[in-house]
Amino acid sequence: MAQSLRPTIPASSVLASMVSKRHYHEDVVYGYRVPKEFQYPDYTPEQLANRQKQAALVCLVNAYRSSGHRATDLDPLGIQKKSTIPELDPARYGLEMTSDKLNIDGILEVPLADGSKMLSIAEINKTLEDIYCGHVAFEFEHIPDTAEKRWFADYVEATSKDNSLGKSKKRRFYELLARSEASI
Repeated sequence: MAQSLRPTIPASSVLASMVSKRHYHEDVVYGYRVPKEFQYPDYTPEQLANRQKQAALVCLVNAYRSSGHRATDLDPLGIQKKSTIPELDPARYGLEMTSDKLNIDGILEVPLADGSKMLSIAEINKTLEDIYCGHVAFEFEHIPDTAEKRWFADYVEATSKDNSLGKSKKRRFYELLARSEASI
């Protein structure tokens, strides 16, 4: 019998080379990049102290973030009655509608015109209703990563007053939507 002239390669070295090549492809080949780890900045010591001092306000803001979507106004014709959610009542957390201003630093990321971080309970409640109970609902409390949740809440709250769409842009969007539905 004739012997094979091809050298035999042990199976373990073939497996090892396959594993090393696979690892090589995941790191640098074909545009694959390892995503950077996202680190959202933590609260400052002053913000943490304010959050402890204003614990009832933190509970109210968290209630709007987690349950505000249940009270959104999704009926453009106004036929259905808007539901009342008991978790969104400031009195539930011992907060009274007074003119006293509370520090919202580290609790609510709403840009104010005067640059201060002081709002009354009535202003806070109105702001939270506008953001979380308006015509658009935000539901993000199911996200497991705390940093992502905080980023989303801060982004939604900080950009809530930005109504940059003018009448002409809204009309243009409407025309594009109407044309796309008509061509289907």
